[in-house]
Amino acid sequence: MIKRLLTAIALLLAAGLADAQTAAQLQLLQSLPPAQREALIKQYAGGGANASVSTPLVNPEIVQPLPEQVPVTEVELRAEQGPLRVRPDDTLIITVAKAPRATDAELYEAPVLSPIAKLLGSTVFGVDAYGMLDLPGIARVPLAGLTAEQASARLSAEPALKGYTVGVQILPIEPTGPQALKPFGYDLFKGVPTTFAPATDIPVPAEYVIGPGDTIQLQLFGKENAEYTLVVNREGVIQIPELGPRTVAGLTFGELQKRVNDYVTEQMIGVRASVTLGPLRSIRVFVLGDAQRPGSYTVSGLSTITNALFVSGGIQTHGSLRNIELKRNGKLIQRLDLYDLLLRGDTRGDVRLLPGDVIFVPPVGPTVGVAGEVRRPAIYELKGEKSVAQIIDMAGGLNPTAARDVAQLERISPAGDRTVVDIDLGGKVGPNTVLHDGDVLRLPSVLDRLEGVVRLSGHVERPGGYEWHEGMRLAELVPGVNVLKPRADLDYVLIKRELPPDRRIEILSARLTEAWVHPESEGNPVLKARDEVLVFGLEENRADLIKPIIEQLRSQARADDPEHVVSVQGNVAHPGEYPLESSMRVSDLIRAGGALAQQAYTLQAELTRYQVIGGKVREVEHQSVDLAAVLGGDPARDIELRPFDTLNIKQTPDWRERQIVEIQGEVIFPGKYVVEKGETLSRLLERAGGFTDRAYLPGAVFLRKELQEKEQQQINQLRDRLRADLAAITLQQAQEDPRQQQAVGLAQGLLQQLDSTKAVGRLVIDLSKIVRTDGKTDIVLRDGDRLLVPQKPQEVTIIGEVNYPTSHLYDSMLTRDDYIQRSGGLTYKADSKRIYVVRANGEVLATSGSRWFSGAEQEIAVGDTIVVPLDAERMRPLTFWTSVTQIVYQLALSAAALNAV
Repeated sequence: MIKRLLTAIALLLAAGLADAQTAAQLQLLQSLPPAQREALIKQYAGGGANASVSTPLVNPEIVQPLPEQVPVTEVELRAEQGPLRVRPDDTLIITVAKAPRATDAELYEAPVLSPIAKLLGSTVFGVDAYGMLDLPGIARVPLAGLTAEQASARLSAEPALKGYTVGVQILPIEPTGPQALKPFGYDLFKGVPTTFAPATDIPVPAEYVIGPGDTIQLQLFGKENAEYTLVVNREGVIQIPELGPRTVAGLTFGELQKRVNDYVTEQMIGVRASVTLGPLRSIRVFVLGDAQRPGSYTVSGLSTITNALFVSGGIQTHGSLRNIELKRNGKLIQRLDLYDLLLRGDTRGDVRLLPGDVIFVPPVGPTVGVAGEVRRPAIYELKGEKSVAQIIDMAGGLNPTAARDVAQLERISPAGDRTVVDIDLGGKVGPNTVLHDGDVLRLPSVLDRLEGVVRLSGHVERPGGYEWHEGMRLAELVPGVNVLKPRADLDYVLIKRELPPDRRIEILSARLTEAWVHPESEGNPVLKARDEVLVFGLEENRADLIKPIIEQLRSQARADDPEHVVSVQGNVAHPGEYPLESSMRVSDLIRAGGALAQQAYTLQAELTRYQVIGGKVREVEHQSVDLAAVLGGDPARDIELRPFDTLNIKQTPDWRERQIVEIQGEVIFPGKYVVEKGETLSRLLERAGGFTDRAYLPGAVFLRKELQEKEQQQINQLRDRLRADLAAITLQQAQEDPRQQQAVGLAQGLLQQLDSTKAVGRLVIDLSKIVRTDGKTDIVLRDGDRLLVPQKPQEVTIIGEVNYPTSHLYDSMLTRDDYIQRSGGLTYKADSKRIYVVRANGEVLATSGSRWFSGAEQEIAVGDTIVVPLDAERMRPLTFWTSVTQIVYQLALSAAALNAV
């Protein structure tokens, strides 16, 4: 109970939901001892040393749900840069899967909840308008503002999802069609700077109006040389040294240059003047109306209307771009149409500002949307444009893929209903159709299909569409093997044809070899427009290419016209389902299957046919097919096929693949031998020349594939059961029982041995008895069998729970206990009552203490292995591990015997 509470608190901390915790949870956290509380926080919130490495917990950004009366849709949660974040009304793919947790104990504790079990797999969910995700069986979870990784961690931290891994994928679904249209031109003001630096390094135009605050650079040269920096004061006057004041406010820059130059020439004989402007004054203007941030702004004296609009953040989407007014002293000075700037690059209306000017942005005027196949689909504001042709020109013109004759104009009728007006842009009336406010012009694309073509696909070098002409034949589309990839099937080519008026399909087949040899015959079929020619490879899987055709044939099947599908099974190159052609016969189906396999029974086949009797019941009929006559070209025996027919090509009786048995070691002719059905081991040994004089028959090892597979399956089952027991003991380990802790260590060691143990499939045999008897104990060989005949060994091996497992030189005077003592004696974990001996041929002899069971001989023979097993009964949780250790030791002995050969 305490562990579950600690885990629940840790998950809450890992989710970063301190503000969302209940008072009871906070009280539970505070009730823990300080050291335990700090360790818990450090482990799960700070990535301490004990934190899980396989499933790290991250702290996602905390996002509080907004009040119910303020939808989150009004808040921009997705930044322009950086990772994709969840925002309201987003669509998410939530993937829930079972996965091991940090420890096996947590996996053992993980509850199996039926609501969560229904979430397994990938499911699409939507985030609501407040950024909340509602999962079945789980309270609403706030995800707005989180990245996909943070959202995954947030959901994984839910207690109900303990024992599962949760993945989140954000789908950036954008609207399409008219709903995706945006007002044209407003993107001009995206990313505008908050301020504009004064323009000091650009030429000053001659029409610039001088005013208080401007700096004038005056240079005198000639009889006298001097340079002055003069600032226009508040009265609009500059003080020229030795010449006195001069009023310059209100003059243009060009007028200033002329007047000052004339004045200097008149007052100072022999002196000329050069007049330029230094730092310019700043002026204050007003941006009002439907601007983003209306108000008063200080801008450079060279600023224009667009500069002031940029400073104010641009224009709101309900503000006009085409009727921006510049007012000075209450009078209208200029109207700016930003469409002139955006569409034609005309800046004539963008005049310069004077102090006190007012830039007024009125509401947007009539608008029309243009969607579909135009170069700039958007919502456009009208100003004098009335016809469809004018709005298309404003949208950049039509794309080449536009269907001109099926355009539509969606509009709202005077009665308030939505209606559609069809427009033919290729005629005279359509382009001149008058537009109304709120209309949406839809320009669809031409149909995504090719007319007047045939398609070539499959095992070809250049698949795709080709020009079709009347009378075109197959050999013209595929003129030779250079068009095909290597190893193409020249005897079976499919032609898929669409039939008018509903474009139902029918299938034809042909032989390319016949089409090339007899170009004017029916073997070279005439192609029609929209035909698709499918070429197969001899070695590729045909099912993937034919499957779409089969599904289409089934989808168009009716009660009076069943699906045109037949199948061939058995010993053909490509068994499976194939389209039923008109007048298709058994030989055609064999050709479709890629011809008969080498093991096929060529005298007879079986045809299974389904037919409905009297419209009441469907019966199955089996017919015998004279396959030899069919292959010989007898048309009378070549049965015509019907829908649902299945042809079964049988295998030649007693056909077997080559069975190979391998003999290694001390035989005269070791190697691999092909054996016949029922051949025995003794017979094979005669073919191998018998044994050498060094052969040790009692130590022979016989291996069989079937036994290896069974042994490996048993090892896998033991491994899974051992993991389950280990998880159960880990749960009890919290009681700090030393015996249980010791059991855990033993179990982990056994588990590692099982993971590294591979089955060998050894069959215990007495080779000496097989050789010298009359065959009653002989072994019938199977494919993959192996016999290994070793040399006579000189050692006795001890493995298991002894202090020094090793091998000793055989001594006939030594007993089992003598060999154990020579290996350092038994360990404290040894089971002295279950010591057993494994003979060189794999036979196992059990002993108790120093006595043999069943009256067996007591002597230790050369090549024997003494096994000292683990005393599993000393550890209560280890209920079945004695058998595990025995299997591990026996497989180790078998592997050692193989390595010794």
